[in-house]
Amino acid sequence: MKILFTGFEPFGNYKENSSWAVAEKVAACGVCNANVMARRLPVSFAGVAKALRDAVEECSPDVIVMLGQSANIDYVKLERIAINMMDSAKPDNDGYIPDEVPIFTDGAAALFTNTDIKDLRRVVEELGIPAKVSNSAGLYVCNRTYYEALRLCNERPGMKALFVHLPLYEGQPSATEDQPTMLLDDMLKAVWGITTNICQRRK
Repeated sequence: MKILFTGFEPFGNYKENSSWAVAEKVAACGVCNANVMARRLPVSFAGVAKALRDAVEECSPDVIVMLGQSANIDYVKLERIAINMMDSAKPDNDGYIPDEVPIFTDGAAALFTNTDIKDLRRVVEELGIPAKVSNSAGLYVCNRTYYEALRLCNERPGMKALFVHLPLYEGQPSATEDQPTMLLDDMLKAVWGITTNICQRRK
């Protein structure tokens, strides 16, 4: 079994990214006695697809768990759908601001995760960690990444992919006092539980 975790580089006013902090740590801890890899992706509409495809080519994962940072939540958010659209009021790290640009002009309007997402939410909740299923990963780079991953799943039958948004972690230096946070250990437990469940279902 091979597992690929991804997180993102810092962006905007954030000098750290909770998604990479968790991806790096959970990969170092190991999951399911699998061959586990972690890759940091650019916050770039143009660059993230190649970075993800290169990681998949290199790692040939059976499972991809992609993590993103969401500064306004205090729960683990499991994303069900990736939308074939890029749109943002803020630039990516390249300075690009898309305005309702399709990711693929010949692509499906939306792609759905091939994991049992409601069961995965229950797994997290049973760990005592709040979790919700979301029907929109937004239209920023996270969604762009997810759409690419789910297209790759269609090209590689049997590969599973899920995108999970995480809060800022407690003590994250660039977080402001009014922003919700979560213990880093709780986010690690949640991602470990999610990944373990996906792997067990593949056996």
